[in-house]
Amino acid sequence: MSSELQAVVFDMDGVIIESEMIHYRSICEAMGENMKVSYQVFLEQCTGSDERFAMGRMAAFSDMSYDEELFQEWSRLKATAYARLIAEEVNPMPGAIDLVERVAEELPIGLATGSRRSDVDAAFRVLGGGCLAGLFQTIVTSGDVAHSKPHPITYSKAVEDLGVEPSACFAIEDSPNGIDSALGAGLRVIGVDVMHDASKLSRAERVVSTLTDVSLDSLRKWFAEPLA
Repeated sequence: MSSELQAVVFDMDGVIIESEMIHYRSICEAMGENMKVSYQVFLEQCTGSDERFAMGRMAAFSDMSYDEELFQEWSRLKATAYARLIAEEVNPMPGAIDLVERVAEELPIGLATGSRRSDVDAAFRVLGGGCLAGLFQTIVTSGDVAHSKPHPITYSKAVEDLGVEPSACFAIEDSPNGIDSALGAGLRVIGVDVMHDASKLSRAERVVSTLTDVSLDSLRKWFAEPLA
């Protein structure tokens, strides 16, 4: 196992951008007035994986039946709504842009997200002056893998693309499913407890309340410390 940090892989929603409310609003718009799930239930029960998981849970909680054709229609409507809403009100998470830019100066970085490619593209068009996407050596989205988080394949593909051993990487995640995905792929994990209570992120080796508390130097220091 490497004692030196060689790469960092970031989640997107809730780590780099404050987008969970935008996902929720766009799904509500797509699924219509019969969707009865509150934002709090959405955060607690429907996030941390991909769109199919989120919509499936929300449909079940709302006693809404659907087939693949209806899901594809919801997905199309959600993508349209998300692109409009993210262009109007995208906000980076505190400290996220600075950390991404600083780490990218010295280490390869990747993005491992359960969002679709079009959602990532829509966010990056307006985030960081449109320059952020070019800092990532790899961007793995829900459409690039056969299984969503907590399956480890999203992170496995990211580190494979980066050409580094998983044990030489930190993942930065905000959800229990994301943490399980990264750990399953062999990465070490820093949790960010903005969207979820810290107690739900207990499998991460360290939990911070904001990325303003994190720097490249601190990541290297934490990585060099022996695991408990």
